[in-house]
Amino acid sequence: MADTRPTYIIGRKGAGKTAFLVGSSISGRPLSEVLKTDSVYHAMSKVLREYSRAHGPLFVDQRADIWQALFEQIALVHAWRTASRRDPARELQILSDYVGRPTGPADPTIVAEHFLAELLRHAAERPSIGLQETIAGVTSGGIRFDEARAAMHTVLDGRVETPVIVMDNLEDLHVRLHELTEVLAGLFRCVGRLIAMNPGNRPFGTQICLPSELFDKIHEIAAAPEKDLQGRYLKIYWTAPELLRLTGTRLMLFLQTRHPEQLERLRRRADQVDESDPAIALLRAALPARMLSGLDIEEDPLAYLLRHTQLLPRHLIQILNSVFCRTDRGSTPWAVTADAVRAGTRHAEQLLVSGIFNAHLASFPFASAGVRQLTGRLDISFPASELHKVYNQQGIRRLTGLDFDDFLSMLFTLGAVGVRFGQTGRYNKAHFQYTFDYNLTVQEDVDVLCFHPLFTRFLHERSLPRLRAARAHATYPYGCDPKGEDYRHSFGYTGT
Repeated sequence: MADTRPTYIIGRKGAGKTAFLVGSSISGRPLSEVLKTDSVYHAMSKVLREYSRAHGPLFVDQRADIWQALFEQIALVHAWRTASRRDPARELQILSDYVGRPTGPADPTIVAEHFLAELLRHAAERPSIGLQETIAGVTSGGIRFDEARAAMHTVLDGRVETPVIVMDNLEDLHVRLHELTEVLAGLFRCVGRLIAMNPGNRPFGTQICLPSELFDKIHEIAAAPEKDLQGRYLKIYWTAPELLRLTGTRLMLFLQTRHPEQLERLRRRADQVDESDPAIALLRAALPARMLSGLDIEEDPLAYLLRHTQLLPRHLIQILNSVFCRTDRGSTPWAVTADAVRAGTRHAEQLLVSGIFNAHLASFPFASAGVRQLTGRLDISFPASELHKVYNQQGIRRLTGLDFDDFLSMLFTLGAVGVRFGQTGRYNKAHFQYTFDYNLTVQEDVDVLCFHPLFTRFLHERSLPRLRAARAHATYPYGCDPKGEDYRHSFGYTGT
């Protein structure tokens, strides 16, 4: 049977990549060995630096050899720790002699760090031998690594279920990318090699989280992307109903453990709400039935909250946390006023916009400065040609180093600007790049662009009174309707 586990889990910052991995690990199927990415990257960086200082620069295939040995070390410890009577006795004895007899579950990160330290020590003791022999000759309990590695292959190849070695995303990878280039290039070459050599993830698989904001840079780091970045990809996209169910469930669990008496009162209110999903009904019961937006548009509070996200769990959770903490006009955590919804959203926007800029820092170091040049110079919706004029007038090319097409592409990538595709009485409906798996394009003389609601106050704080008076249309991003269709079907998603 083919193994359908994804090799790479791709998602924007706040999409829930870590939660996906944790959920897979807790389920126990497949068996997961989860590494602390920051610790392993640090240890690997030290090995590459010190080995290169003593023996000369390492090529990408040699760095991949070290990564592969590291993964194999974790796999062979796993094979011994999960041994059963069905495993071949001779190979188990080899693993037992090599690993020793651990008294409890071995932390795979500690296993990795210990192996890399032993590799450096062995290289220092025998400086005249090559890297392959250095790796093969690491010895423990009288058993060489190459012998233990062969035993691990035999044991795990005979099992129905094989382990997967998991590496989570490094939260500050965007600011450490340059110093980790050699580490990552070796990792990608190793993973691509393992997939080519071991179809079906045998004797073990790998699973790596990567931020979609850095995927262009990651392709540059990979020495041969078409070969190194092989494997199945899982790209994380969320729909509005999924986000509402997630946050409604979090609210229920929080009240269940902290305030059970308030949960019962809120549930009674939720029973009166016209909502079929109980988690979403609970969320609706805590919010006002209707509200006025900052542009004096009456709307559903859930739609208002979702409009101010880029359909990411972290965005909606952060906004709701801010909303529930407000006391505006007598607002209480589970009986929120409309003023609290507006004020809480406004407070969270500042942090979320900063987070978006930071996530793209490696690709667009001057994004924040460039976007600020648009402040007050464009309405919430505007012809693409007007953006080009402001770009020229404000000297944005000189500031960012980007020509107009690249600057516009950056705005799409940030999710700051979308392309209008329709209008209602008070809304501009707009496509934003984060709901598509391809890049948006624009006809400059035809298309109208819209700022995302997250960026409205960032760019229009002083203009809001004028925009209210002019009855300006608010932006309604595609995909944020609380009862809307699953936009993922447009690019072939077939889940239920």
